[in-house]
Amino acid sequence: MNNSIDSAPIVILAGGSASRFNGRDKGEILIGGKRMIDIILERINHHTNHLIISGYHDYGLKALIVSDEIHGPKGPVGGIYSTWKYFKNTSDLNLKGFFTLAIDVPNPPKNFLKKIYSNSTSNISVVGLQKHPAHGWWRMEDLDPVFNNISFDDSISLNKLAILVKAKLVRWSKNEYFFNINKQSELDGYIETI
Repeated sequence: MNNSIDSAPIVILAGGSASRFNGRDKGEILIGGKRMIDIILERINHHTNHLIISGYHDYGLKALIVSDEIHGPKGPVGGIYSTWKYFKNTSDLNLKGFFTLAIDVPNPPKNFLKKIYSNSTSNISVVGLQKHPAHGWWRMEDLDPVFNNISFDDSISLNKLAILVKAKLVRWSKNEYFFNINKQSELDGYIETI
């Protein structure tokens, strides 16, 4: 695997329990007849990238599944940590980093990969003052000192991880890009706008 933007892995953070959605798998939820995960991947034009699902199954996409490490952090940071650890344990030492997107945000910017990528920094998305760290670019070089030296006794948020890796903020113009669907009422509201 080389270091170009077109081949850098895309990690879909899909490991949540969807408790506010009655346990329904958000990636399988249909919007306009298409599954949410398919809508996300179509929007970012992922076809040349290596696809990873941080979760429990691959949605029939023939993607690599990386499950959270038992002794790692909880929540979305667990997905980033487990992906980092997976790549640290593979023979590909030239991997620059990986993208992350949340399974429950069906409207990412179409130019997400191109704009969030950087050779020199990890980056997270922001609209106005609202950070969206699940939508980011995480460099292995930045994650190494954090994950090699941190205790996971306390939970760690994505915002805290972004601070620890000195992630830069990549600004987007529309809140709609990061509209998060966590419950049925949000799904209904989203469908009404499309």
